[in-house]
Amino acid sequence: MLNTRRLGRTNFEATEVGLGGIPLIRASVPKAEKIVHRALDLGINYIDTARAYGNSEAKIGRVMRRRRDECFLATKTAAGTKKKALEDLETSLKELQTDYVDLWQMHDVSTRARFDQVMKRGGVLEAARRARREGKCKYIGVTGHNIPLLMELIATDYFDTVLCVYNLAIDDTADELMPLADEHDVGVIVMKPLSGGIFFRLTKGRTKITPEAAWNYVLMNERIDVALAGARWIKDIEQAVRCSRHFKPLTARQIEKYTTAARALGEDVCRNCRYCDNCPEGIPVPQIMQLFDHARAFPYEWPKHRAAYQAIENKADLCQECGACEKACPFNLPIMQRLKQAHQRFSQPL
Repeated sequence: MLNTRRLGRTNFEATEVGLGGIPLIRASVPKAEKIVHRALDLGINYIDTARAYGNSEAKIGRVMRRRRDECFLATKTAAGTKKKALEDLETSLKELQTDYVDLWQMHDVSTRARFDQVMKRGGVLEAARRARREGKCKYIGVTGHNIPLLMELIATDYFDTVLCVYNLAIDDTADELMPLADEHDVGVIVMKPLSGGIFFRLTKGRTKITPEAAWNYVLMNERIDVALAGARWIKDIEQAVRCSRHFKPLTARQIEKYTTAARALGEDVCRNCRYCDNCPEGIPVPQIMQLFDHARAFPYEWPKHRAAYQAIENKADLCQECGACEKACPFNLPIMQRLKQAHQRFSQPL
């Protein structure tokens, strides 16, 4: 038996490890079916997908037509209007081969514009509430990467669940968001517990992070109800289940060791030696370089990257390409090129 946790006000006893549907896009139809069957056979009772995940819904649906009653099924809409959202739901139900989903989520509410699409009069939330009245979904959730916006949405009490990031490198959702969700009895689901495997591709010579360490860190947090295991191969879901069954909390020393290693971004990065902190235009070069490297390793954190950059007074577009920073860099980083790329990436609106 797998450990279960109460999913907030839904009162559903969800297995603490759920199946995430994104990697199924890259799996063949027969292999995807086997992965979903295997997850259910192992006792997993929470499956998550989205209309935006290519053919993931259709692949899951091939299993749901026979095993629908064995799981809590969640999907999402990225639609910007009530009409399009309801059309999305009908498509999702058809692809998933079911009459209803347990949880219908507002996908990636990470910008103020997206927030307004969901919350405005006649918006996507109204579509979800109508779907619930009609029995096409039981609960309404929200997902995203922008912590302040997600907290605003939790506080409305319109949403039964929240899906956010939590892992060895990105764990600030535990600071305020999860306690607020707990206060409002909103179920907490986390994505990217292994950060897409980046922890296991750390450069040679660094602390070795095992899947067990990454999973143990996530499962230690009692405010998390479900952690989604993305599985492209059967071994991925078997590994996640094994980690749940043999969970062992990390020691304080292990936490420090693994979180430090997880936040290491490789060799071709700014070491924050600050030798370049002499820009005649007043650009905080070290700060932008570290932000740039963090964004390369953890691109899903883009709302934080953009917000941090936009708070900088002297941005990278002030660079006159005098070359002083590159001459000062002991690691020969192409700083001027990086400044241009950083400004292009981070100047986009939130």
